[in-house]
Amino acid sequence: MKRLLFLILIASCTRGSSGSLTFGAAGPWKEGYGAMNRRGIELALSQINARPERAGSPLQIRYEDDEGSGEKASRIAQRFVDTPEIAAVIGHVNSGAMVAAAQVYDGRLAAVATTATSPALTGISPWAFRVISSDSSNGQDIARFASRLGRSRAAILYENNTYGRGLADAFRRAFSGRVVSMDPIGEGKEQPFDAYVEGFKRTGADVVFVAGTDASGLAFLREARARGLSADLLGGDGWSGLNVDTLRAQGIYVGVPFTAEDPRPQAQRFVAAFTQRFHMRPDNNAALAYDATMLLYVAATNSRGDRRAIRDYLAALTPATAYQGVTGAISFGTDGDPVGKNVVMTRIDRGTLRLAEAGK
Repeated sequence: MKRLLFLILIASCTRGSSGSLTFGAAGPWKEGYGAMNRRGIELALSQINARPERAGSPLQIRYEDDEGSGEKASRIAQRFVDTPEIAAVIGHVNSGAMVAAAQVYDGRLAAVATTATSPALTGISPWAFRVISSDSSNGQDIARFASRLGRSRAAILYENNTYGRGLADAFRRAFSGRVVSMDPIGEGKEQPFDAYVEGFKRTGADVVFVAGTDASGLAFLREARARGLSADLLGGDGWSGLNVDTLRAQGIYVGVPFTAEDPRPQAQRFVAAFTQRFHMRPDNNAALAYDATMLLYVAATNSRGDRRAIRDYLAALTPATAYQGVTGAISFGTDGDPVGKNVVMTRIDRGTLRLAEAGK
């Protein structure tokens, strides 16, 4: 009891008297998509700390690398919970990590996931939120796009984790044609794909949907191009980093929650600021992490940094009072999922994710 009172006193003094504010942030920072998440957070941090109200008391962010592991994410979440000055958490990035961490945060610390899309997160805790839509809707959007392309025979590969399984299953249920095969692959790593590609050619698949991330995606892409696979290739947001392979990625379709081609002024201001700072264009990972950071800052400053008040502020957002982010308006349902969010279909053209239309 004495320890609890001591921690409460520290938290009160830290936030109340000095105006200081600290967030935790967790993700796989060494991965390409994790690094883009971190850049989005860092841009938001620099802009927040340039504001007059932060003079002499900058926002602090404590970064932890969970490597996308649920076990490591749980341990990090416990450290965040046990650190009184941490008011809220940006992240986690991966679905499996967020599912594990959300159970630790429950009742104690609000967390806003950036790119965790698994349906398993829906309603997992009143303290867990995310700024990206669930794969239950993302997979449907991508499948409908494949149908609009006129494709009728789909092959599906999925990383055997919460992200891959959820996205693949949603695609399978929504695709209007025939699913000729559906196979699990290794999680986020290089692996052989020759047998899969030859199988797709034998079955006459005219579209291949891969629910995975960039490491496995680049390996698959190399094999598909080397073996002359003629089917259309589709991926979810985990494939947004494939544009680094400019030649092989030409023409593939990627369903993302944000594209740097978005013409809205707010989105283009973000693109310009990100490009100036990091000398590269932002992807959806960066944009979502930026929005999560800015949203939490608004929630924290409207709640005097109090953990429960931050959670209550986030939960009370509605479409009418939504936070206007670079990825669109953000408010939450009672299950912690964003209201009205969906994916945008893009087509990689000379390394750029451009808005795609069926038939083009």
